[in-house]
Amino acid sequence: MTIEIKDRACELANQSIETIYFGGGTPSVLTENQLSKLFHTIQLNYNVDSIQELTLEANPEDINLKSLSIWKNLGINRLSIGLQSLSNVELQKMNRAHTADDSKKAVELSLQGGFDKITIDLIYGTPWKSDSEWTAELDWALNSGINHLSAYALTIEPKTLLSHLVNKKEIAPSSDEKVESQFLILQNKIQEFGWDAYEISNYCKPNHQAIHNSNYWTGKAYLGIGPAAHSYNGHQRRWNVANNASYIDAIEDKKSYFEIEDLSIKNQLNEYIMTQLRTKIGLDIQHLLKTEPNWLKNNKSKLDTLLQNKHIELNSTYCCLTNSGKLISDYIISELMI
Repeated sequence: MTIEIKDRACELANQSIETIYFGGGTPSVLTENQLSKLFHTIQLNYNVDSIQELTLEANPEDINLKSLSIWKNLGINRLSIGLQSLSNVELQKMNRAHTADDSKKAVELSLQGGFDKITIDLIYGTPWKSDSEWTAELDWALNSGINHLSAYALTIEPKTLLSHLVNKKEIAPSSDEKVESQFLILQNKIQEFGWDAYEISNYCKPNHQAIHNSNYWTGKAYLGIGPAAHSYNGHQRRWNVANNASYIDAIEDKKSYFEIEDLSIKNQLNEYIMTQLRTKIGLDIQHLLKTEPNWLKNNKSKLDTLLQNKHIELNSTYCCLTNSGKLISDYIISELMI
């Protein structure tokens, strides 16, 4: 990765980096020397004087007072802890190495270690979690001292253990009704605790939005380094080969390890629609009409139906999803694309 870090510095020449997100895997397993080498390489090749947020993804089992001290000394100021669940049964079914107690201890230690920016991941709508268990998980999380939560409905990816079990009918996928029930429990809890539902899957205490993730949704450029990493500069998307060995071999042999897609104006507008509709602010209609002046006219019947079904809120400036709209966000987004 250090080779790619150096090679791509020209792409951000004379630009200040606002955030660094170290994740998309298990970076918490890296040693102090390995992390130091990566961060030192970044510091030598990029302008990091204005960094606001430096996030590290961490597994609960990798968190202890020593590791927390190392990360803090490296300049990491935000932790993203992959809890997934507070049910040991569920964690075992999802093939996770940590326990519910490990998760709670990891959060407690992180707070003791001086991290005041902590986010955790939780999954709802699983075959094993009841509504009451989900309510209890949220009560713990929102009282734990963290200031950010990412919560996702379970998706069964192909070629995973979970998809294998579903295909063999050893477990039944959750019903749409269960997913909807637990999504609404989540929305009610967020409101009860006075948190901000600022994106479909992301919630925070007031003024504690994730800067890095928010930049994705507002269409800012970003540079992704490493296997499977994606980059975006406003008019192109680039993605690296996902296989670790293939990535390393290509880097060492100075061969191509990525693909690039040039985005048409239509592609860019559709990405704008997709990302903005996921946010609390919603789609800036006036901004869209500057490039696509017939968008409202062309989508009038669809918008009218969505309004009648109370899936969106619409005025002359913004189009936002309601809670019921968020449940079918993929459908709505695809319907309103150009």
